[in-house]
Amino acid sequence: MDQIEIIRRTIKGFCLEFIKNPYLCYTEHGLHALFYSKLFNAFLEEERYTNWLGNRVCVIQKEYPTAEKLGKSQRQHWDISIIKTPPESKHPDWSASYDYLKLAAVIEFGMNEGKEHLKDDIERVCHRDANVEHEFIIHLCRLSNPGAKFSKRDGSPKSAQLLSKEDVAEIVSGKPTEVYYGMKDSTFTHNSGVWLINQGEIKQI
Repeated sequence: MDQIEIIRRTIKGFCLEFIKNPYLCYTEHGLHALFYSKLFNAFLEEERYTNWLGNRVCVIQKEYPTAEKLGKSQRQHWDISIIKTPPESKHPDWSASYDYLKLAAVIEFGMNEGKEHLKDDIERVCHRDANVEHEFIIHLCRLSNPGAKFSKRDGSPKSAQLLSKEDVAEIVSGKPTEVYYGMKDSTFTHNSGVWLINQGEIKQI
């Protein structure tokens, strides 16, 4: 199976699992780690590693740096990135050329985040200097009753920063980014489920 299709399939399975079991991880960073393990296991053993200048390198990286500053004051880091194989550095003649390898894909996460966080993620993954071929965003919502939250990390179904599927579609309109929107609302105020939002189209998974 094509590498990008493996990534898509892993994202879909990960989001559906989140809806069924939203408390496997306490924080968004825990979700990064869980997703990393699922994607690593989804790749065939011979696809998991490559070689750069005589050193074995894992194709899947956590917190790999952006190739440029992308309009910020300094370089940032991608939540999850997949190094393009065979590897090629954007700056092969520079010292630390390993820090600038071209990327086949990146996956950025958000849990209970608002509009500005999502817009920033989209702006970064779509930046002309992003050095990325395929961009994915996983936007998750985990909601419980404000007066009796299962976790302080949960959002409120009445939160002003809560984005709907339609809000996300409007934000991502005109961009090539694939956004996987997962909603788990234990209060039943909003419909729980997973949707793929791409080029203004909303499709339930």
